Amino acid sequence: MGFRFDSSGVVNEMTACRNVISKYEVGLRWGVLDPKEALPKFNEELKAAGMDTIIAEKQSQLDAFLAGQQ
Repeated sequence: MGFRFDSSGVVNEMTACRNVISKYEVGLRWGVLDPKEALPKFNEELKAAGMDTIIAEKQSQLDAFLAGQQ
């Protein structure tokens, strides 16, 4: 009955973003990487991997879902 994101249109972007997250997650979480240096690189790599495309697709689906609720 609630919103459910269909990621089938952005599978490649989702995979690429997961790979970027895996690359940085442990180092950022445990303080091995300096956040001042690593976070800008992390964000750049997420954008290059298609993060904005994923966000746009999810927003589009959410907007359509909400429009159908009225």
